[in-house]
Amino acid sequence: MAIVQGRNKIEVKGILVSRKDGSARGPYYVVLGTWEEVDVILRLWAKSAGGNGCFETCDFRVVFADGYTYTGSFYLKQQDAFLRDLLPKHIRRTCEETGIAWDAEGFLGKYAIPNAA
Repeated sequence: MAIVQGRNKIEVKGILVSRKDGSARGPYYVVLGTWEEVDVILRLWAKSAGGNGCFETCDFRVVFADGYTYTGSFYLKQQDAFLRDLLPKHIRRTCEETGIAWDAEGFLGKYAIPNAA
């Protein structure tokens, strides 16, 4: 376990991101090791996302050092190319919105999900 923001939290081991839309070759997958690397890829993909309010679907799987996985989908828009911490913000927002259905607070307290800047 690594110390994050003065607390012991379980670090990310790897993050798999797949872009479902926008590629002539179909979906493709990228395996990354840090939140920062995910941010770089998502911002790069956002630059080629459809405009006029359209979005592209990116699925993700976050694997933590204890083997726990968190999966979901992220809807990527062109304007996301100018933002930071895209996936951590999405995960935290999802936890806030769905917290009543599961122990989202416990999840955020246990696993190292960066706070959005």
